[in-house]
Amino acid sequence: MTDVLEFDGIELSYGPNRVLFGTYMNCRVGEIVGVLGRNGSGKSSLFKVVFGSQSAQHRSIRLNGGPLPDDFIRQRLISYLPQGDLIPPHISVAKALALYRVDRAEVVHYFPEVAQQLTLKPHELSGGYRRIVELMMILKSPSKFCLLDEPFSGVMPVHVETIRTLLKVASADKGIILTDHLYRSVMSCAHRLYILANGTTYAVKDQSDLAFRGYLSSQHDS
Repeated sequence: MTDVLEFDGIELSYGPNRVLFGTYMNCRVGEIVGVLGRNGSGKSSLFKVVFGSQSAQHRSIRLNGGPLPDDFIRQRLISYLPQGDLIPPHISVAKALALYRVDRAEVVHYFPEVAQQLTLKPHELSGGYRRIVELMMILKSPSKFCLLDEPFSGVMPVHVETIRTLLKVASADKGIILTDHLYRSVMSCAHRLYILANGTTYAVKDQSDLAFRGYLSSQHDS
């Protein structure tokens, strides 16, 4: 049986400001699901609620039709790449990779420049290389599902293509849900797409759906 992660009925408000309402998404092991939406639409909040780092007024998260276990992190069912920093500031790149049981040789295979940066700490890395290391930590974890918030953030164009390849390789035995402002990069590797608009998720069939929801008219890939 293919493992399926799904969530719906997520409601999140900050005072009178309703951020999420009536969302539904699902992701199977073996596929990449993209989430698009305008800045401030609640994409990061959605990922935080699913992962449990953000409380919500209501949330229903299920694995294979049943409730997600409370100890899903310990069981390594879901891993999460936040938009902010992941690596603790006081440890080196090599130590961070070791903590996540990531083979540094594999990282260097895809990104040779990282070999010269293994002794550095996060603040000594460029934003792009820090993101690459953090992404590898999540993708190479044993988790069945990965939530990736802005995995292409700050990464040089030459490395974006490598990351797209890595995502497709990792999706062979994981379910991946990602969001990024580089919507063409998301669309090029995602098997399915949702758009988050007005606090609700909508399945995307083609680019006309993105235009209808007011997304493409205000977005620019770089």
